[in-house]
Amino acid sequence: MRRFQGFATATVMLAALPFMAQAKDAEAPLWSKSCGKDAGGKPVCVVEQFAIAMPQKAVMLHIVFAPSDKADQTQMALTTPLGVALGPDVTLSVDGSKPIALPFERCSGQGCLAQAVLDKAALEKFTKGKALTVRYALPENGPLDIPIRLDGLADALKSLSK
Repeated sequence: MRRFQGFATATVMLAALPFMAQAKDAEAPLWSKSCGKDAGGKPVCVVEQFAIAMPQKAVMLHIVFAPSDKADQTQMALTTPLGVALGPDVTLSVDGSKPIALPFERCSGQGCLAQAVLDKAALEKFTKGKALTVRYALPENGPLDIPIRLDGLADALKSLSK
């Protein structure tokens, strides 16, 4: 699996959390496309969204979708801030469905990473869904739910093949 590092990023502020602020432009896309090169120098583009806690302007979650080497699969990576509790997994729930657990793979200066490879059926749940809830735990405060709006994800993923 390719690792995604060094991409230019765009910040999207979500109104769904009480500690989040809405993007200044209500028409701004939730998903941004970023292009760069993988570790082998091969060009690669991803779509991504950031959840930013306000007023601290702290990145609470970075979610990335990217094409896989296999045509019927898509890669997904979640990065949480440093300092999360690593014992419990990150859990994902689309539109209130049964949560799916992803183990943390590692932590670096950027944060703690969990990844998955999605087949067509799994990706369809994301692209047809309205909201993704990502849960991870903070040692002092317990579980934290981060809502991610899925509006526009299908169109953003289509832009990767252009």
